[in-house]
Amino acid sequence: MLIHRIFETLKNKLWAVQWEGELAHVLRILQDNWSDIIWLQDFFEGHKADLQSGFYGRITVDEAVDTTYDESYELFEALEEDEGANLDNLFRPLNDREYQIKDYQKQKAKGSERKTWLRIYAVKFADGYVITGGAIKLTKTMQEREHTDLELTKMSIVRDALKLNTASDKFIDLE
Repeated sequence: MLIHRIFETLKNKLWAVQWEGELAHVLRILQDNWSDIIWLQDFFEGHKADLQSGFYGRITVDEAVDTTYDESYELFEALEEDEGANLDNLFRPLNDREYQIKDYQKQKAKGSERKTWLRIYAVKFADGYVITGGAIKLTKTMQEREHTDLELTKMSIVRDALKLNTASDKFIDLE
C-alpha cells in the first residue's frame, strides 16, 4: 500500500491510497469509473434489484448512469474547491451517530443530492484525510453487499496502518 499526496494545492490535507496490484490511486480509479458510461451501465445492470428496490424511487439504469456521471463531477470538484477549505464540511463520520471528529476516524463524503448513492471513503489523519476508496452504495448498510463491505475493510486497514506508523513519510509518496 502506498499513500499518495493528491492535488498539489492540497498536499498536506488530502492523500489517496494506491493498493497493491493497482496502477493508480483510488481517487483516480473512482474518477475513471464514475465518468465511464460503460462501467456505470454494467454496474447498475449488475445491481439493478438494489437500484430499483424503492429507496430511490422509480429509476431506470440509464437515469442512474446520468445521475452518477453528473454528481460525481460535482463531488470531485468539491474536493478541490477553495484549496481544500471545505474538506471538513465535505467529510463526515462514517457512523451517523458520531458527531465528534477525531484522528483515525472512518469518514465518508457524499454527493450533494439528498438521496445520493455516491460515497468516497477516507480516514481522518492529522489535518487532512486519506482516501481509502469509494462506492456506489445502494443498500441501507455497507455489510449487505460485497463491494461496500470491502470498503469497510480497506478503511480499517488504512486506519490501523496509520496508527502503527504515525510518521506519515513512511506511507506518503512525496514525489
